[in-house]
Amino acid sequence: MEIKKCKKCGMIMGTRPNTVVTGDVCGACINAEKKKTIDFKARQEWLTQYIKENKTHPVYDCLVGVSGGKDSHMIVKRLVEEHGCKNILLVNMTDEFTKTQAGMHNLSNLAERYNCDMITYRFNPQTFKEKAREGLEQDLFPLKWFEDRLYKTPFEIAKKFGIKLVFYGENAEFEYGSADELEIFHPLSDDETKLIYLGAIWPYSIMDSLNCAREAGFRDLNYYNEWQRQGQLENYTQIDSIGYIVAVWCKYPKFGFQRVSDIATRFVRDGILTKAQAEQYIAEQDWVLDPCAKRDLCRAIDITEEFFDQCVDKHANRDLLQKDANGHWRRKDYFPPQYDD
Repeated sequence: MEIKKCKKCGMIMGTRPNTVVTGDVCGACINAEKKKTIDFKARQEWLTQYIKENKTHPVYDCLVGVSGGKDSHMIVKRLVEEHGCKNILLVNMTDEFTKTQAGMHNLSNLAERYNCDMITYRFNPQTFKEKAREGLEQDLFPLKWFEDRLYKTPFEIAKKFGIKLVFYGENAEFEYGSADELEIFHPLSDDETKLIYLGAIWPYSIMDSLNCAREAGFRDLNYYNEWQRQGQLENYTQIDSIGYIVAVWCKYPKFGFQRVSDIATRFVRDGILTKAQAEQYIAEQDWVLDPCAKRDLCRAIDITEEFFDQCVDKHANRDLLQKDANGHWRRKDYFPPQYDD
């Protein structure tokens, strides 16, 4: 199988679900150019008025689903400072993994700084474990069920409270090239309740979110020097709990990319890295699964690391990958040199 990469950013093409390759530039790069033609100022003015017209709860202006991360800080900060929201209900969907010091600080900081009520929603732990094991075995996606609930449960809570507006961060389908248009409303939206992507109102970028978050008191992993992650380019995304990033890494055996590819190629589109630099990072680090994260996920869902490895081998895409001398799945186009005995 020929492995095709975007000529602009270096992202592997044609393996991400719901994407079709029609040229030599990936959908994410095409959409990055489309964003330059969108009148975001008009969208921002529209949102301020829309919020005023759609406050239906006697206390809360809106509901925001939060992890406590940089995007959570960016959303709440902008809703308060740019769009006039005074009372926001936060809903945190907690997982069963080990929480980081940074993650605990950030979640507390968000509620305290903006004086928000917060609901922490924890699913039945046994259900979480069963669904994670099921997702791992069937699809090599241990958090398939949980991530589906990340959108649906806050939306359902908003309906029960009579809150009409729910906010999330980026429109990931558009940002990663699976959708052609930067839609403002999530497909869950209905006549009574709207789920809005703030990343469709303010042009989304990782560094923009990070800068907003730091202004609001966000701390990354480096602040506590608590976890030197492997297989990652930075220490400020997906940092709330340790085991969570395994679900992101699980894209690699199936599709030939994970978080390093996602971040490195976005940095190319944002002018932070060159394509050559991004490909260097991808070749060296994209295949690496952080051992602390792997142990934490296995502990949390009651499986052995050997069982996890068996699931990986079962789903590994052998058209894209082969095992190196140490038993690690690596992309064939970045495969390391072979050494004789």
